[in-house]
Amino acid sequence: MGWWWVALMLGLAPRLPGTTSILAGGPCLWHWVVLASCVPGVQLCLSCFGGHISWAQVCHANTGAPAEDPRFQRCLKDITLTLEPLNAVTVASGQHEALRKIILDARHFLDTQHQSRPSKTSLLEAIDAIFVKLTQLEAAPACVPPCGYQPAARVFQCATCRHVDCQFPLDCPMQDMLARVDETITVLCNVSFATPQDLPVTWMFARDLRTQDLTLFEELQGWAQRALVLKLRDPTSGTIACQLGKLSEPVARKYFYLNVSGKSLEAERGLQAQFRAVLRWPIVKTSWFYNVWLGLRLGLWLGLGSMALVLLLAAPTVP
Repeated sequence: MGWWWVALMLGLAPRLPGTTSILAGGPCLWHWVVLASCVPGVQLCLSCFGGHISWAQVCHANTGAPAEDPRFQRCLKDITLTLEPLNAVTVASGQHEALRKIILDARHFLDTQHQSRPSKTSLLEAIDAIFVKLTQLEAAPACVPPCGYQPAARVFQCATCRHVDCQFPLDCPMQDMLARVDETITVLCNVSFATPQDLPVTWMFARDLRTQDLTLFEELQGWAQRALVLKLRDPTSGTIACQLGKLSEPVARKYFYLNVSGKSLEAERGLQAQFRAVLRWPIVKTSWFYNVWLGLRLGLWLGLGSMALVLLLAAPTVP
């Protein structure tokens, strides 16, 4: 917006409603807001806890100078430069209130020291106390790639005054699984980061498809809602999906593509062994079969010869 806006605000501030001085003879509220916002860095971490006005009050108490005075502006700049390392601080999301208390305690310390020692000395003591207390806070666990919503790893960024989550998608990469039609396969819906023990699990299946489009899946009915393990006998080709968490609040989704082929190698070996046994069986019994076959053949010829002889003898003699 530019420095012209700052000058305009400083000029109009005494004439705006609600600009009564906070302290008798001190700078009005609008002066503090505008001047504090012009100091580089004040709008970052310090503004997360108490805002610009609180730190402007610290400078007024330390210098006794009005907002336009160079001493006042120098005080704000000293605070900004001294506490600038806080802009790089991140703490676990659950430690946000603890961080707030640490910084507000430092501000209170500066309020109580303005009459007994120079302001820069107090600032250095305050920043030392802040970082000593920061080391006592519990650190957030690291984000575990490649997927999933990880609330335990959420952090508070002091530089942006924001809570930040792991920048990972809910959907995990597809995993390929090879299976045979006569096998029993096991699918695990586990993740590498910590999750509550009572999270519900939803199992889904898309037959003959390799997909991560949830609209193409059908829920597997009759399966335990909190079962992290799925066992399938005689699997069918397609994609198995599992979702951790409620449908409205998912934590992670995993996908497994089943590439199912014929019978297992063990079954095929068993069939081949049986087939070879059948092929070898006549070879072992060849002599026995040959003797039986010869006997039947000899008997047949003997029978036929006997019948021919009978017919010849019974035929009438021609005179």
